[in-house]
Formats: sequence, structure tokens, C-alpha cells
Amino acid sequence: MERDLLSEGLMARLESSTGAAIVDIVPRGGGGASRQGAEVTLRWPDGETKRCYLAYDTRAKDPRRMPFFEREVAVLAALSGPLTDCGVRVPRLVAYDAEELALLTELVPGHDAFQRIEDADQREALVRDFVNQLAALHAVDIGAHPLGGFGDPAIPVRERMLANIVKWREDNLERAPDPVLQLAYNWLEDNLPENDVAPALVHGDAGVGNFMIDGDEVTALLDWELTHYGDPMEDLAQIWVRMLFQPFAKPSEIFRLYEEASGRPVDVERVKYLRLYFQLSFTTNSQALLSDPEAPEPAALGTTLLFATTHMRVIVEQMAELSGTALPDPNVPDAPPGEAERTYDIVLRDLKDIIVPRIEDQQASAKAKALARTVKWWKGRDRCGAAFREAELAELEQALGKRPAGLVEGRAALARKIADRAIAFEEALALCHSRVMRDTETMGDALGRYRTTYFPPLD
Repeated sequence: MERDLLSEGLMARLESSTGAAIVDIVPRGGGGASRQGAEVTLRWPDGETKRCYLAYDTRAKDPRRMPFFEREVAVLAALSGPLTDCGVRVPRLVAYDAEELALLTELVPGHDAFQRIEDADQREALVRDFVNQLAALHAVDIGAHPLGGFGDPAIPVRERMLANIVKWREDNLERAPDPVLQLAYNWLEDNLPENDVAPALVHGDAGVGNFMIDGDEVTALLDWELTHYGDPMEDLAQIWVRMLFQPFAKPSEIFRLYEEASGRPVDVERVKYLRLYFQLSFTTNSQALLSDPEAPEPAALGTTLLFATTHMRVIVEQMAELSGTALPDPNVPDAPPGEAERTYDIVLRDLKDIIVPRIEDQQASAKAKALARTVKWWKGRDRCGAAFREAELAELEQALGKRPAGLVEGRAALARKIADRAIAFEEALALCHSRVMRDTETMGDALGRYRTTYFPPLD
């Protein structure tokens, strides 16, 4: 048993709250971008044993994580308790630890690899079951079943969304001012849907990879840390966003099934707005964490860099699509290979051909693959860094009227100028486009097919 995987304090608190002894620990993939995971076996004094899954947050010391944890605990407790018959399947909550933001749930049978399923009938059945469960979730009477940490269920959706946009803007300006995010906040605020809808219980990160599969059934919806009261169309937007990385089904088919299951009409333009809204909801914090040297380490740095780079590019391209703005060709200077190019390639071959194939530990294998992405990013920075830095400083000098001391200072100044609406949308969008395309080129080898990924079409 790998007792060193968990702190003695966490193990003691889990054993105390369950009344069982932890007799086995096996590292597993994390449950979410910021989490580590482990399969844990409990044994009670009467001999009963139970296999469980433990997800614990690498950002437990960040006080901003507590509200997410509290809502996830509340919704899992409700859906595996008093709301167990509502039609939504979740891993049954066994115990939790607020000190290390750890959740212990029963181990759910099956797997989460929807993309590996080749049988068309099985895929169709799973999509229908998943959508039916989302519709059932949105049908929960939140007035009759209020959840701790979720706030007043009577607050209108439009009011909630505007408050979130304002908060994200303020948080970003305080922690790590970013021009791309500030421009997106402005666009969201200026185009907030006029018509309001009744708030519902929303999963918050619905889509491929966040549900378990056994045969043609979805046995559990996973990863509830972003759950909240909001627009039920948000979950449809989230499915679309997650398809940037993992194929699922045609959005038009998902929307048809949802209308059939819920009786609600789907407003596609509203869902497109909510795609951008959802991306800003998590990118605001993830960008700040990458910029903050005092922030807790991400669970898998290379994977975090891949997601962050992709989402920032897609945010810019999405603003162009939603606003009907044509993007000019980006300013991406040619950059020759760096002097250390061969050494990076040797390390990457060792990781791919020798180290990863010989690792049996699932968590260590995932870490090694993430490390390979990080090495590819280093390789890109070595090749592109100087030329790309000079290109961006020149752009910032023109936009700000003076040359900034560095990129961090220049981006912060441009972000504040955008927040003050002191620069035209089209000009700011062009600057942001060049910046994210240079970041994409730097991360290029690590991105692979995600270098150009965008939302799949409606049909």
C-alpha cells in the first residue's frame, strides 16, 4: 500500500469519519484539472470492505477553492441522498475532508473513455442517457431543495451572470491583468441576453470525460466542482466546449434530445454566448494561477499549459465569430530552431520510447506525458522566445504610446486600457489574435491536433 501518497492527517480524518481502516491505496488519474486521485479500499471492524475513489485538490491552500468544494459536497450529498430518485446518477458520497479538499466516493463501475466506443448504437444510447440525466438535473426543484453554498435560488440568471462577469474582471485586474480576458469580459457584458430564464441546478462542466460508462448506460456524472444555480443552457454550452478536446455527438442531435427530454426549446445563439461565458468562468482563475509564482502547483503542468493555450486562442476566435469581425493575419515572425533543439528531441524520445512504456503506475505515467508536453513548450520558447517577445513589445509600444519595461507590464497596461474601453474592439482583438497565435506557435509541438481545434459545427 502506498501510504506516502496521502498525508497522515488526511488518512486519519477519513478513517475517523468512516469508522473504517484504509487498507489499500493505488494512485489513479485525477478527478479534474487540479486534482490528484487514488483508489482507496476501506475495511470496517466487521470485515466489510468497500472500494472507493479519492479525489484531492492540489490547490487546497487557496481559499478561493473552498466555495467550489462546498458546492460539490452539497450536490453529491443531495444526489446520493434525498434526491437519489431524481434521475441523476452520481458516485455515492462516503466522506469528505475540508482541510485538504478531498472527496471520497464509492468506486463506480465502468470507464470514462467514450471516444473508444465504436458501436454506433451504443454511442447513441449513451448520448441519450447522458442528455436525459442533464434534463433531470435541470428539473430538480431548487426552491424545495436548496443546497448549502449555492446562494439564493430566487436570484435571476441574468443578475447572476452579470455579477460573475464583473467579479471575473475585477479578479483578473487584481491578480494578473490580461488583454484577452478583459476584451472578452467587455463583449460578454455588452451582449448579455435580454431575456431571462428560471435558474436551475447546473452541472457546471458537463461533457465527455465527466461521466462513467458501463455498457449502454451512463452510470454516474462526475466532477461537480463547478456546479451552481444558473441557466440550464450552460450545460449544453459546456458539452460543446469540451468537444474542443474530445468528440461526442453532433450538437444539433444533443439539442434535439434535450428538447425531447426536458420540454425546453434550445436557443442556439444563447448557447453560443454561453460557450464563451463558460470558458471565461474557468480561464480567469487558471490564467492567474499560471502567472502567480506563489500559486499551488498544477496537478499536471504540461496538460494545464495545453488547455490554457488552446482556450485562449479559441476565446479570441470565438469573439471574432460572435461579433462578425474578420481577423487579420497574425504577426508571427519566423523563428529558426534553437541551439539546444537536439537535446530537447533526445529527452522527448527517451520519455516516449523508454520511460512511459515501462511505467505501470497510472499517475506516474500521466505525469510523464505531461512532462513531455512541458519539454516541448521549453523547446518552443527556446526557438521562438526572443523574436516573439520583440514582436509583442513593438505592438504594445504602438498601442500604449510608449515601450513597456517588459511583457508582464505591457500586457497589464493594455488590459487596463481595454477594461477602461480606451481602445477600439477591432484593434484590441487584432492585438490579442497575434498574441495567442504566437503562444500557439510556441506550444505547437505539444498541442498536436489541438493547434487548430475549434468547436464542431452544429450539424
